[in-house]
Amino acid sequence: MSYKLGLLLSIVFMMSVLLFSGDLINVGIIKNSLNSLALTVSYRIAKDGAVLGDTRTLVESYGAELTFEEGWRESFRIGDTVTFYLKKEYTPFVLRKGTMPLSVRRSAVIGYYKN
Repeated sequence: MSYKLGLLLSIVFMMSVLLFSGDLINVGIIKNSLNSLALTVSYRIAKDGAVLGDTRTLVESYGAELTFEEGWRESFRIGDTVTFYLKKEYTPFVLRKGTMPLSVRRSAVIGYYKN
């Protein structure tokens, strides 16, 4: 009889461990996705010297939000260093009650890549 009670208690413990590890894996996947998206956005901003509609569409297709450290601007001068954030909301299983923001911060030097 006691082994059945122990089995029930261990199942509850194992479920919480599995949900917690699922949260950690999802956070890692989202952060890696934001990192690769930020690399692409940084390249496009540096090459084009502006935030074009294609770049905004790409960011929106990932469900992310693009914000700049100095405020929103459409175009930049050659040699400017632009710092931007990509942010995405995640609703975890057990890490938190509500949503948690995940973001990455990147920079781009305008005119670094030749057209």
